[in-house]
Amino acid sequence: MKKIDNNHIGGLILAGGKSRRMNFFDKSFKKIQKKTLIDLVLNKARKQVFDIAINSNSLSFTKKDSSLELLEDIVPGQLGPLAGILTGLEWIKKKKLKWLVTFPVDSPFFPENLVEIFFSNLDDEKIIIAKSNERIHPVFSMWNIELIEPLKKALDKNIRKIDEFTKNFKFKVVNFPIIDYDPFFNINNEEDLLKAEHIYELILEQKIRG
Repeated sequence: MKKIDNNHIGGLILAGGKSRRMNFFDKSFKKIQKKTLIDLVLNKARKQVFDIAINSNSLSFTKKDSSLELLEDIVPGQLGPLAGILTGLEWIKKKKLKWLVTFPVDSPFFPENLVEIFFSNLDDEKIIIAKSNERIHPVFSMWNIELIEPLKKALDKNIRKIDEFTKNFKFKVVNFPIIDYDPFFNINNEEDLLKAEHIYELILEQKIRG
């Protein structure tokens, strides 16, 4: 079990999806209570890591904030989250960091101590993955810098699914409790966006009650 040291951790917001179920409108800029998903995720994630970047191939981000590091996939062809993770690992290598934590842009309700919990459960694993409600959430995960070369080889072999890659390494799944909502609720379409509005209101009420 390791104690968290934020100086070794980079965060990457995965925002490279095509948003098909949002009629190809970049879901990063969909709003909950007038706040975009990217802002909600970014504000929560950046408090938990030493440095943070956004992985996206969308031109929409070029107009957002010049201070943010925007990383396009280093492997062409929009190959999915593993390509984004490899991009993030190469980025933390340049930053001389040891761990990468990934946060999907369409799940804004993740715990404020997600990274701390990941580290408190770490022994000698190379990958930590979140779980809730009997479901694994592989895009909420923590990756060791040593995985760069194996991940390059996996992508070259046309491996696209995270679980197909992680099964070859020592990893741990960490379970997060469901209280009033699933902390990893995923927004895929407009109906999910309405549900997210209710969850957000619930969270605000909880904060008011203390």
